[in-house]
Amino acid sequence: SPIGRHAFTEVVDSATLADPDGQLFSLMQVRLHTGRTHQIRCHLAHEGHPLVGDPVYGGITPSWCQRHWLHAWKLSLQMTRGPVAVQVPVPHDLRRAVQRLRPAE
Repeated sequence: SPIGRHAFTEVVDSATLADPDGQLFSLMQVRLHTGRTHQIRCHLAHEGHPLVGDPVYGGITPSWCQRHWLHAWKLSLQMTRGPVAVQVPVPHDLRRAVQRLRPAE
């Protein structure tokens, strides 16, 4: 935005998946180069891919996923004492939800 601060989100990888009803979804791995509030939610919605479970930015909330489909599985920061890296497995509820999806045709 001309009045907002610069923000850069890189889409590293993506796949198009379908739920049992044929609704299409994009599963994406993104890398943040800046750390703005709502950055992922805003950028993906702007590109036509709002987060599942995020009605504020236009995402639908299907019965099989009752929360935001957003998980920081890997976080790397450069701190004054050196780099810090953390990895967190995908939560069980999101793993169950993704198991309902299949590659889109």
